[in-house]
Amino acid sequence: MQNVNTESVIRYVGESHQQVIDSRDVAKMIGKSHAHLMRDIHDYINVLEPNPKLDSAQFFIESSYIDPNNQERPCYLLTKQGCEFVANKLTGRKGTIFTATYVSLFNEYEAEHNSKTVAIDSSLEHEKLAYKREWLIEMRKQNVNKAHELRNQDVKLYLELGKVADDYQRPRMATDFRNEAIRAMSALPVGARREYSATEIGNIIGVSPIAIGKWANKLGVKRDADMSYRDHDGAWRYFPEALKVFQDNALEIQDDDLGL
Repeated sequence: MQNVNTESVIRYVGESHQQVIDSRDVAKMIGKSHAHLMRDIHDYINVLEPNPKLDSAQFFIESSYIDPNNQERPCYLLTKQGCEFVANKLTGRKGTIFTATYVSLFNEYEAEHNSKTVAIDSSLEHEKLAYKREWLIEMRKQNVNKAHELRNQDVKLYLELGKVADDYQRPRMATDFRNEAIRAMSALPVGARREYSATEIGNIIGVSPIAIGKWANKLGVKRDADMSYRDHDGAWRYFPEALKVFQDNALEIQDDDLGL
């Protein structure tokens, strides 16, 4: 049997997506002229039509094609059952070869189509998993940031209470509130990373908070969600990765802050 491209010979038709072969291709396979095969198919249909239990469209589907002279010509699309019908009318070696040919073509096409479907399904599944992973990462990041913000709000509250205690001349109470603020700053939420304000980083490397903000823009720190985020009050918070970037560029930042 000669090699045949299943993609060009077999195709799907109709709402039921039946696999069919053009009668012109079948004629080549069985060594018969297309006109003679068309005549035979007409005869087969005439035999089938009187029987209400037999639908000729399950075997042969009317179709057409454009010939080299740009003229529309009739043809048939043969289903697998139609090919079997034709094969049963053939005798000897010709019938055997045609049967082996069309059976192999249909089987190969189904195998190729199924493998493509599996590949497409696998690709879609991979995309879904990748999307879900990105979504989980984003949700985790947002939850961590929210935990940071809540902690920062606690710190501000304790510091405000400390000031109120000072106003009422309650130094011990003021000290307790400030200690609570320190503990809140030291406590990291579960799964969270240490974070710093511009003032804290400025104190570490010996520059002003304004210099930290300026260089955070210059070094791309504010554009990287893994190094920084902005809280509800609009203040920038920096993670340890950002601190390392600032420390690596400390001399340049210090010189710039001093106007050198």
